[in-house]
Amino acid sequence: MEKLVLSTNSGQSHTTILAKTIQGMETIEVTGPRYRARIALQGATLLDWWPRSVDGLEDESLVDGYRDLHELKSQNGVRNGILAPFTNRLTGGRFDYDGRVHELSPIAEGEDEVYHGFARVRLFALGQVDSDGDNLRIELIHKTADVGATGYPYDLRISVVYMFSAHEVELQIATTNLGKQRAPYAAGWHPYFRLPGTTAIDDLILQVPSRSVVETVDLIPKVASNGEVKLRDVDTFNEPERIGDRVLDCCFTNLVNERGTLRTILIDPGSGAKLSVWQERGHMHVFTGDTLARDRRRSIALEPVEDLTNAFNLPGRIDTLTSRSGDNSNLPVRIHVRGRREIMTTISSARLFRCSFLDERTLIDSCPGESRPSSTEATYRNRRPTYLKRQTVD
Repeated sequence: MEKLVLSTNSGQSHTTILAKTIQGMETIEVTGPRYRARIALQGATLLDWWPRSVDGLEDESLVDGYRDLHELKSQNGVRNGILAPFTNRLTGGRFDYDGRVHELSPIAEGEDEVYHGFARVRLFALGQVDSDGDNLRIELIHKTADVGATGYPYDLRISVVYMFSAHEVELQIATTNLGKQRAPYAAGWHPYFRLPGTTAIDDLILQVPSRSVVETVDLIPKVASNGEVKLRDVDTFNEPERIGDRVLDCCFTNLVNERGTLRTILIDPGSGAKLSVWQERGHMHVFTGDTLARDRRRSIALEPVEDLTNAFNLPGRIDTLTSRSGDNSNLPVRIHVRGRREIMTTISSARLFRCSFLDERTLIDSCPGESRPSSTEATYRNRRPTYLKRQTVD
């Protein structure tokens, strides 16, 4: 069963949004002139994303999502999960806030620890959708008070916005505190990425420009006697490196700012395909998928998060994560992909401008003709025509 939500035409361009059931999952399917994607209403979870590069490739999804309702309900690996109102593990499922001890139960059936928030298992409603015929914006909404959560008695409106364009998807996790009391809150995203034609991550090149990683015991950050989280200086993946057989489940912090944005890069040196993850703040948690129930090390989780694991319990941290009544917050993340032909065009342009590259940096560095991708939101807003169709679905 499917229902047409939105259809737009602009010259040769055409976009559609369909509500349909796929493998038992209630989903929203979006199709544009150079992209296609599916999103499950449970957790506002991105299931697939097929951008068409100039290579003409659209045969593989670049995100490794859940395949059916059983996988989605199991939450194994938290594939492409929206992490809210907290990220990663919460020790003992407990935290102390405003003089009260709050205790949460494991989020999904079969889990024995509390982690990654409960938004990932909640049903979201379709909100505002619009398109200019090329780009497409879709909003999914959940109000925590509609269901309630034992141990988290706060009234938040969580809005997840996806914006799709030719080579890019931008995600925004926006939250408003609708209640009268302040609430602790942090957000993140848990996407798994792969590149076209690859079956394992070992030969891919990763760069996470970072000065430190968080030291942990059983994945929980260590705290020094002075109350500071223990960090370890690191140069691994500061420069582009082959992943190889390394097992990663760690948080890179003190990220290096690149012209106002933090960027993590994944490259297939064989094809030249490159995927960039841009974030404005926070940390980058990297997981190589070694414990997944399906397709271990076939994809890599590059997780932009606002704060560290167990942040609600780390000394002095919860007050910095407070959302007061009426407060709004937003965590934007942008994913940009380029195929081999685009890479070669950039190299030719760079040579024209006499820029120099070194080895793998041919695929990394910016030169004239390869500036930081502009925000899809800004592009979308600037190109919005007068005939734009806008629809809010109750």
